[in-house]
Amino acid sequence: MIKSLDKLLDEMEAKGYEMPTTGRTFLQTINIILPRLRKGTVAANNTTTYSTMIGTLVNQVKTEIEYAHYWRDLRDTYTVTAVAGTTSYTFTNAGRAQILDAWNTTTPGELKRGDYSSFNQKFFGVTTVATGKVEEYLASGLDANYDLQVDIWPSPSSTNILKFNLYLPQATLTADATVVTIPNDVLIEGVVARALAERVDDGGDAAKA
Repeated sequence: MIKSLDKLLDEMEAKGYEMPTTGRTFLQTINIILPRLRKGTVAANNTTTYSTMIGTLVNQVKTEIEYAHYWRDLRDTYTVTAVAGTTSYTFTNAGRAQILDAWNTTTPGELKRGDYSSFNQKFFGVTTVATGKVEEYLASGLDANYDLQVDIWPSPSSTNILKFNLYLPQATLTADATVVTIPNDVLIEGVVARALAERVDDGGDAAKA
């Protein structure tokens, strides 16, 4: 019996379990899933209509898993060199990153996570923006390349080296050789369960519609 994806993730979270990735590629993952659905393996993820559909499901389930838990292998640290007078910075190639915490290593200490109301007051509700060592940050949106931007306060009066610990969901899988960076076994079980639920010949949910 295949456990639901939600049940698998709930059990892992309850146990505090951090499953390592396996180093399998997008294509290898698809070729593990296909035989379990009584289909032959393929030379590329888009070889057949069915393998393409499985690839789509892999990406859908991957996204669900990525947002269900802060997986170890999707964490990274970005360094921002904050210079005098500049209060907005971009995490290049960070995509849909989320900031876990942040630190000022020049004047050692953790940065406080700000909120939009207080930052509006500090930047728009004053005649002159305060200057000094950086103490707070706020994720402020995405740039034209859809990379995360961050605002900092006060405006640096000198160079501050800031460290941001980020959670970085992997980009949509398209290339066969791309290594999947979430726990592969959980991903496979989730895709198999989803595919079976959609197959009419197996009495899945689609057959009951």
